Amino acid sequence: MTDPILYVGDSLDIKQIINESNKKIDAVQNGMIALNALSDSANKYSAVIIEDQLPLMDPSNLIKQLEHYSKTPIIAIVRSDKRRSEILNDFENGLSGWFEPKRSSIEHFNNLLDSCNTFINFSRGLNKNHRLQINSHGLGTILGVSDSMQKIYTLLLQIQEKDVITILYGESGTGKNLTAKFMHDTSKRNKKPLISVNCPAIPSELLESELFGHEKGSFTGADEKKDGKFLVANGGTIFLDEIGDMSTSLQAKILRVLESGEIERVGGAETHTVNVRVISATNQDLNEKIKEGKFREDLFHRINVFPVTLPPLRERKVDIPLLTYAIFKTLKKKHNLNVSYIGPKAIDRLIDYSWPGNVRELENTLERALLICNNKYLTEDDLGSVLDEKETAIKAQKEPVTIESGDQGLTEINKTSINEPNNSFKTETIVEQASTPKIATLKEIEMEAIKSSVERNKWNMTTTAEELGISRMTLYRKLDQYGLRSKEQ
Repeated sequence: MTDPILYVGDSLDIKQIINESNKKIDAVQNGMIALNALSDSANKYSAVIIEDQLPLMDPSNLIKQLEHYSKTPIIAIVRSDKRRSEILNDFENGLSGWFEPKRSSIEHFNNLLDSCNTFINFSRGLNKNHRLQINSHGLGTILGVSDSMQKIYTLLLQIQEKDVITILYGESGTGKNLTAKFMHDTSKRNKKPLISVNCPAIPSELLESELFGHEKGSFTGADEKKDGKFLVANGGTIFLDEIGDMSTSLQAKILRVLESGEIERVGGAETHTVNVRVISATNQDLNEKIKEGKFREDLFHRINVFPVTLPPLRERKVDIPLLTYAIFKTLKKKHNLNVSYIGPKAIDRLIDYSWPGNVRELENTLERALLICNNKYLTEDDLGSVLDEKETAIKAQKEPVTIESGDQGLTEINKTSINEPNNSFKTETIVEQASTPKIATLKEIEMEAIKSSVERNKWNMTTTAEELGISRMTLYRKLDQYGLRSKEQ
């Protein structure tokens, strides 16, 4: 049974929405009573909902105090410009999401509650040490509360105390560097260096020297002896980003380090022993590279001991608001911006976009939109010019080449297919199935309805959601649940 919701306030509209969601509610009128309720170990709540205005303690102060009492997800009700201006700081203090009764849909509110409930249940299922690392926004410095990120957190926590070779798979911009840093910072090696090497950024003829060092005079420009990254990282962790771009000759030397812990400087004869944990990453299919002879199979088996695949942003859209406000905070400080809030319609627009460049593209898009914003709040119109340009470019790149064909030609093909003797068994099969129809399950009916609708609407999420009578967030969740993907993705 789902834990009740703690509602702090006294507005009938929110109480009614919660009741209509078939969720149990404990309502209190001020922050002091809320803190007492949360400090009682007997009380467990799936979320805390805080009104726009409160007596005795203002909403932002209550959110800040809640950090010391509970890790229960917090949702703010926003009804005024004053509260909108405080939301950014509230996120920094642990806010999970917000709801504007006059601008946001009830479906959006229900999705917030469901997301909060799922994440807190995940947290409570962890052991005490692991649970302490979970916050209302994710795991340590990694942001995200979606189902796909919960699976990543489970894997990372499983190997946290283990000195295991790990490879991170994922598209560009999915956060492989951040994940590697978290793995090092929470490992037994965290007192020693984490050294990151972006393999394709260094010319192949220099990468060996960068990794293993060189002796003085070993090549033109080697004016003095230099230690490589493996020696600098000794006792700690080395992160080999985009290892799939490394030459096969250098791969052999990486294999030697993994097998024996031994390295030699370029131009040197002395062997050095290092104790380094290797975390690698790639956005490529290494199995395909093995078939092409561009990646060593023996090295693959060495680095693929514990693979972790980071999900693309389009498969974790529930995390976009959290990521947006975290990026927003950094950009606001970087550019000294007066913008203090991102409107719900702007967030909806961000959620609708496919994000082929993942979190890195989200950062780039927000920066451009914020720099051209002339309002106190970032609106859908501010994002429009940036995202419209991106969507037009993507559509142009993916425009299919079509071969014109008359209706008559298609008709003849169909007739030939049906009348071919070799196809006669198909007709019999259809008749046999029709005589004993299989009753579809509700899930099958729902999946087929969603599949038909998105294809009919050419994967326009707004139109599809309206046609189905659900919110976009619910639609995205259902698409993930049934594994439905656009052929363009």
